[in-house]
Amino acid sequence: MTTNRQRKQHQRAHILEVARTLFLQTGFKATHVSEIAAQADVSQVTLYKYFESKLNLGHQVVLDLVTQGYADFQAVVDDPHLSYREIVKRLIQGSQQVTDQMHPDFYHFIVADMQGRNGTDETMHTYQAGKHRFWNAVIQRGRQAGMIAPGLSDEALMLYLDMFVHYISSPTGQAQMTTTGDDAHFQALTAQLDHLFFYGFIGEPPTDQKEGLEK
Repeated sequence: MTTNRQRKQHQRAHILEVARTLFLQTGFKATHVSEIAAQADVSQVTLYKYFESKLNLGHQVVLDLVTQGYADFQAVVDDPHLSYREIVKRLIQGSQQVTDQMHPDFYHFIVADMQGRNGTDETMHTYQAGKHRFWNAVIQRGRQAGMIAPGLSDEALMLYLDMFVHYISSPTGQAQMTTTGDDAHFQALTAQLDHLFFYGFIGEPPTDQKEGLEK
């Protein structure tokens, strides 16, 4: 039998799922709380019992994207049956599944939330808390497979990660990402950057001697 606590947890999760879908599709600004409540089949009064404001709801959606993203990607990296090349492909595919459906306005909201401009630095703390465990695992799998050049230190690779994230999150990076205001252009550009970012970790041109490549 479902308890009252479980029912509330399910209802909160459902509201978050609906909000995430709408924010990704139409952006944060264009999505109204009334629309989220209607699609979640709850009243606005009920919605506000879980989330004190639309801004708080948006923040919780971003926080969920970070925590769930880490969990999903960590499962891929920890899978012993996957080659490193397959891991990289799946990480790219997973990233693109999100960006392919992301409205540019919500991208700006995510960046603002990561930077603490929405009133809390919780998202950045959550990102930083999971960053080293996840990327150290990615690097370790790459080294075991012989796909990361020995001359590249872990320090240099983590700096590469930070530089990439910092620029993409900067006003200049955001402007270049969304300069045309065209969703298709934004999605195509993020897909190319995903490719450059993940394959940049390999550090040296693949040869037919490398894992997962056919002669």
